Amino acid sequence: MVTDLAAYADYFLPDFSRKDQALWSHRYLQGLLSNHPRKSIEPMALAHGFPIRSLQAFIGESPWRTAPLVHRHQLLVAQTLGEEDAAILVDESGMPKQGVHSAAVAPQYCGALGKVANCQVGV
Repeated sequence: MVTDLAAYADYFLPDFSRKDQALWSHRYLQGLLSNHPRKSIEPMALAHGFPIRSLQAFIGESPWRTAPLVHRHQLLVAQTLGEEDAAILVDESGMPKQGVHSAAVAPQYCGALGKVANCQVGV
């Protein structure tokens, strides 16, 4: 998995104007794909031993263009889904919720709990 992530991150190297941006994009992906429950910058950085300020600067202040990254990612998706045995699987995710302040909360099957309970379900 680690080598697959590195190969994926390396695929986007040409779209970053500086090498440090590519490094921080890889680290950011590591944080997003980790098992850590909190996916905001500070908890991800702390969990992986990255400098918080550097990761914040990459996301909030680093001048990189998203359009070339999105285009390159779309090419990868088209290449994968263009294969004869390609398939798209859509699955729901249920999140347990209590109270009256969340929209669409109702007693329904919640996969996270394995039973019918008050939850929100999204795809």
